[in-house]
Amino acid sequence: MSGLSIGIILSIIAGMINGSFPAPIKYAKVWKWENIWSVWAVFGMVVFPWLIAFITIPDAAAVYSSAETKSLLLMIAFGVAFGLAQIFFGLGIAAIGMALNFAIAIGISTVLGSLVPLLAKHPDRVFTPQGTMIFVGVFLIVIGIVGCAVAGMLKDRHLGTSDRPRESTAVKMSFAAGLFICILAGLGSPMNNFAYAYGESLLSIAAAHGASPSSLANVIWAPVMTASFIPYIIYCIYLWKKNRTAGLFFAPGTGRNWVFGAVMGFLWFISSVIYGAVLARLGSMGPVLGWPLFMSAIIIASNVWGIATGEWKGSGSKALNTMLGAICFLIAGFVALAYAGKLG
Repeated sequence: MSGLSIGIILSIIAGMINGSFPAPIKYAKVWKWENIWSVWAVFGMVVFPWLIAFITIPDAAAVYSSAETKSLLLMIAFGVAFGLAQIFFGLGIAAIGMALNFAIAIGISTVLGSLVPLLAKHPDRVFTPQGTMIFVGVFLIVIGIVGCAVAGMLKDRHLGTSDRPRESTAVKMSFAAGLFICILAGLGSPMNNFAYAYGESLLSIAAAHGASPSSLANVIWAPVMTASFIPYIIYCIYLWKKNRTAGLFFAPGTGRNWVFGAVMGFLWFISSVIYGAVLARLGSMGPVLGWPLFMSAIIIASNVWGIATGEWKGSGSKALNTMLGAICFLIAGFVALAYAGKLG
């Protein structure tokens, strides 16, 4: 099996895992937004990234000590921006639902995360058959994403909830406010992809120390995710104090919530580890091709979970048919990008 074929399969696996990671939150009782998401952040942004980095990167301490300061600062900058996006992403799920939030935020992330590296690092390929097919694939995925958003709006209209304020466990907001938050999440979400695209020097040092190609990305994820953790946990601490929810961590019957948070963190980060293996198999075009493949698989998985957990119950046939049609466009875009990889 070729590296491209393995990369495509891994993209699907990574996307399905990432699209599923928030599902346990629906079963966490008593805790508020800032409780479950802070536990997720500790495990997903700090514990697992460094654990896996030191397991998979030979002499990881020496790798980081050898890195240029400006390279590490760039990773930190990308990480902080990504952390802010994750705050908005978590709020978006609470505000407008898992399926619609994924569609909007991941849609914007797909376009920026794929086309910015293409235009900035591979301008010579823009007007080639491969470049054309990349644009076609991203365009089809965006149509599918817009279709998912329309389906969500049709669902809300059918249920009579489109104009009703929605209450997250952190804030009260209208549908329009929730939509704006999702857009902000989308703008910051591809920052980890940019970190890989612009982290050549750190990747080279890790390779020189004997890291395997499939594990190289882990040297990027650890500092980026930890930098992401800083704004995220500051916001959670603010909410603990504002809402007086710190005591809920030890409320009776919430022991399983710690497990849910840890599982969410593991699923979320392990999808990044698998995505790193995808990048290794797609070569220099990894961030360009791998990102939209990853994102489209995430959206499909998130909508399956949305249906499975009752978000679409009673939404009407029009909304569901629109969603299914949108998923067809996502699949078509996925196929187009896979073909673009073959052209390269």
